Amino acid sequence: MAQRGATQAEGKARAGTRGTAPLDEAMRTRLLSAAEHLLEQHGPDGLSIRELARECGVSTMGIYTLFGGRPGVMQALYAEGFVRLHAHALSAENREDPGLWLIGQMVAYRRFAINNVGMYRLMFGGQRRFVPADRNSRFATLNVPVADAYPAFAALVDAVTACAAGRSMGAMAMDDVAYAVWAHLHGLVGLEIAGYVAEQDAAARFAGAVRMLMCSQFGLDQAEVEERLRHCL
Repeated sequence: MAQRGATQAEGKARAGTRGTAPLDEAMRTRLLSAAEHLLEQHGPDGLSIRELARECGVSTMGIYTLFGGRPGVMQALYAEGFVRLHAHALSAENREDPGLWLIGQMVAYRRFAINNVGMYRLMFGGQRRFVPADRNSRFATLNVPVADAYPAFAALVDAVTACAAGRSMGAMAMDDVAYAVWAHLHGLVGLEIAGYVAEQDAAARFAGAVRMLMCSQFGLDQAEVEERLRHCL
């Protein structure tokens, strides 16, 4: 159910992007699919134009024509990653149950990361960090409005705001609270991807960390969190 919701949301997130000729768009889609496959196999540093051309049976010139070179391919994959992450965030939206909404977003974040490890490393840094041409899309500075810089983060702010309503958070701004939640998630997922958590224990470790965060910071009791985790996992 969540996966289907994410797929539908991806369509919405891509709506309004500039169109290209049908044949060019078909080739672009094919090349990006192959590039993603290479990315998952070899990581960001192992993706080359020559290997991509060989994988698709096309000339390197065709790739340069569509993307302008390797940075253009990486930029397109980077953008696609954030479209998918945003779609996962949207698929968890539940304004009638803010606790379920926030827990669902956290579970969706992990699901995206472990199902798209190569893309996640490209987006958030790996052995050699990819720096996109559009610095605004990567939080080059915290002064960049979050809704413009990172739509999935704006969705997280919405969920955090709803979940924190009526609870004492002091004078903290909701984007600061959401940033702390994101950092928590990124650390958990990063440890899992790096192999610091045994595969058979990963889901339980993640659930335990979510339980601790929701009980200690958002005031839910353990039974409430457990019920919502069962719904999401």
